[in-house]
Amino acid sequence: MFPVEQKHCDITGFEALNHDVYRVRLRLEASDRQNVHFHAGQYLDLCLPEGKKASFSIASAPDQGRDLELHIREVPGSEFNAMILNHLRSQSQVDVELPKGKVHLVEAELKPETRFVFAAASTGFAQIKSMVEHLLANQVSNPIDIYWGARVEADMYLEKLPQQWVSEHANVRFVPVVSEPENSPGWEGLTGLMPNVLADQLESVDEHLAVYACGSPGMVHALVDRLEEKGVSEAQIHSDVFAWAPRPDKKA
Repeated sequence: MFPVEQKHCDITGFEALNHDVYRVRLRLEASDRQNVHFHAGQYLDLCLPEGKKASFSIASAPDQGRDLELHIREVPGSEFNAMILNHLRSQSQVDVELPKGKVHLVEAELKPETRFVFAAASTGFAQIKSMVEHLLANQVSNPIDIYWGARVEADMYLEKLPQQWVSEHANVRFVPVVSEPENSPGWEGLTGLMPNVLADQLESVDEHLAVYACGSPGMVHALVDRLEEKGVSEAQIHSDVFAWAPRPDKKA
């Protein structure tokens, strides 16, 4: 693991990806050009005024060098969220602390028989994007299934990217899921809660299956419950949620 360090970044991009998600591009200072500071799937803290910090998954893969990408959703009514977005929109620089998070992938440590299932809800896609792009950049041929759940179709903001992965890589499959099709005019994809859809589609379970989940505690815990019914052990499911929102004990 890399040590956690504070780094200086230039803010090189700020753009809307849909009605409420923004892509922020950062670039580590030139002296860090040759150094990799995180593993795919880890996150960073933005160091904001008055000593405040905010954590976000790094959406880019470490293979992209000193260029970092974040996906940040606007939260109506949150002064802290508004301050974060205003700072990134109006300033040219920001300090970050990285890397953080124990859930990550390193291509050199992978087993060729591992089957990957990535499950994302909302901007949880950022963490999944980093890991998938790392695997693809290193020409990993392991099976990769990507499930992305959203309330409505409009909440998905980069769906053409995983569609492109599918068209360019035979080992990648992408399954977008909408839970409120009645509010998604024209939606022709799968509907329901993403953990249920994933569990229903999971055809085989063995020790080679590895599930990476990124989303709210409720989504991740629901996914664990559904997958355990299929024979997947909790040890096969990886999520940063477990570190700060442990799974509730089941009532007898």
